[in-house]
Amino acid sequence: MKLYQKYLAFILMVVIILTAYFYIKNEQEFEEKVHSVLINLLNKQVANEKEKAFNFALALSQNETLQKAITSNDAEKSYIILRNYMKTLETFSGTQLRMQIVSKDYTIFARSWDNADAGVNVKANRPDLQKVKDTLSPHLSFVAARRLVLIASIPIVRDGEFIAFLEVIQKFGELERYFSNYGIGLLVLLDAKYEKQAVLLDKNPRVSNMIVANEGANINHIKILKKIKLQTLLNHGFVKKDKYVFFYKSILNADDENIGSFILILSEKRLKLFSAFETELDTFFTYARKDIYNSVSIKKKLSPYNSLTTKELLTLKNCARNQDRVYIEQKLSRELLFYTKDELISFLLDTSPKNISRGKIK
Repeated sequence: MKLYQKYLAFILMVVIILTAYFYIKNEQEFEEKVHSVLINLLNKQVANEKEKAFNFALALSQNETLQKAITSNDAEKSYIILRNYMKTLETFSGTQLRMQIVSKDYTIFARSWDNADAGVNVKANRPDLQKVKDTLSPHLSFVAARRLVLIASIPIVRDGEFIAFLEVIQKFGELERYFSNYGIGLLVLLDAKYEKQAVLLDKNPRVSNMIVANEGANINHIKILKKIKLQTLLNHGFVKKDKYVFFYKSILNADDENIGSFILILSEKRLKLFSAFETELDTFFTYARKDIYNSVSIKKKLSPYNSLTTKELLTLKNCARNQDRVYIEQKLSRELLFYTKDELISFLLDTSPKNISRGKIK
């Protein structure tokens, strides 16, 4: 081979290596960008779920009828109130929440979905409740209870005396549905060191030292994840395997302890669709990053009613405590000014379907 041919071969090899290097580098940078956007979306959805759970728990904990049922030791009436409240929320907002009352001695007093576990003591599974009882402060966090869930725990205090815990419990169905709308899979993993208290997950699949905690987990995603070294995923934030990209985010409890992981799964085919909107993704990433900074620097006070719709406010008006009812009525009076007569009539009929009204509508 002549000298100039050797030079050409060398230059060609350098070009190929540089092209491959920049291609891989650009691909990694793009994946990092997608990772940031997806994790920010996850953060926002988790924040929404937390606020929703807190709002509903706080409103229900102040229901006087429910408080009287608890002090009268009327578990059946408490169950009926919780069940009706749950059905109302599902009807008006599509929100699927579970609610329960835990007595001050840590036994299940009543639950919204059934009373099969009434009387079961949960103290061994719920060390977080002791802090709520000691401080009489609300608790809102992911908890490794009998399963991994998001729980809003509100201490119920009547006439200056602590009488029970009111809890709103959320599993991961809402998050699964939200991301599935975009073709994104979700795996929720609980650290196996909590397996003794997470007794309801004892038959769930495992990935390394983690237990799959969400009911809608994709079996194929679990199989692929088992081929990945979890520590590699945790270190890098995302890993490619079998034409899928796995993105990681830790799950922290109220003490900022890492108790598990969120894993978002995106197929390489769908990742290419993201690349078609890279300019829009850059814009979104800019705002996403801004949101992250704002969430760190600004701590908003959660209001129990600000995020509710007009229909939800109309429903809650009759079960909220007196001082809250005044606030709700004031908020409703402002919002209802913007509705037409026909819309107002429709609202009244929707919120009171069993009432029969007679007379002339003015």
